[in-house]
Amino acid sequence: MPAAPTPLSANHSPVAFPRSGSSLYHALRLVPSERRTALLTWARWWHELARIPADVQDPGVAETKLRWWLQELVDTDRGQPHHPLMKEREAARLPADGAWPALATWQGQVEGLIQLVHQTRWMDEAHFARHAEQTTGRACEGAALLLGAKGDAAGAAARRLGLGLRMAHRLGRLGQDGRAGWVNVGIDVLQAHGVRAHQLTQPDASATPDGWAGLLADLQARATGPLDEALSAIRALPPEPARALRPLVALAHMARQQAQVVGSAGDAVLHQRLLLTPLRKAWITQRVAWGWLR
Repeated sequence: MPAAPTPLSANHSPVAFPRSGSSLYHALRLVPSERRTALLTWARWWHELARIPADVQDPGVAETKLRWWLQELVDTDRGQPHHPLMKEREAARLPADGAWPALATWQGQVEGLIQLVHQTRWMDEAHFARHAEQTTGRACEGAALLLGAKGDAAGAAARRLGLGLRMAHRLGRLGQDGRAGWVNVGIDVLQAHGVRAHQLTQPDASATPDGWAGLLADLQARATGPLDEALSAIRALPPEPARALRPLVALAHMARQQAQVVGSAGDAVLHQRLLLTPLRKAWITQRVAWGWLR
């Protein structure tokens, strides 16, 4: 039987990232030690980058910050990093068969976020899906490479998994994002179910929106569908790359179960965060490590 997941030492991240008990924390426990430093650098970079649109209210300032990163990535690719995370990347020792994702993979995520900061808060569903594929999809594709899962099939499965993760993340944050003014559900999807945007941004605790049950089921399916497709594609890979992708498999199963929790809770997600417990995440991770979940 495979060994249990490896505990994460506090020394792996000077800023206590990822947060103990988070989904990423548990998934990283499945990463072999020789690949973990690079994965942590990649994840921390994506986490820092993805927060810019949410944390910076002025679109122009947010774009300036993101465009700074485009130049920093070029400089890093030339061996001249400036940001501490890029210096960390420069100093990281990769396995003999390891390689950082191509520059275009890094830049594509930045460009996807630049597009986001200039969008109106109301976008159609097709646009949101493209944004998810360009950002979280590419992030998972890069993670797959750093995990040692090479080849077009592994990369495509990882991108699909990333789309599912983003859709599940959207589902779990419907209320929280809505109260912050972000409606990440396509306006066409809202209209199809007769739900209005203001019912997400200003939810009424005493009344469930008409059409809510259909919208919730639709959004849950938009999350679990890509996750199931990605997991099926990973199971079809040769044993070595499939095994290398176990951290992403764990993330997919955690996201899938969280989507089920949200989908079964009525309109509760409009008023509170609904999260899996750390114990439940740990058990999912353990079953992936044992090969019980694939």
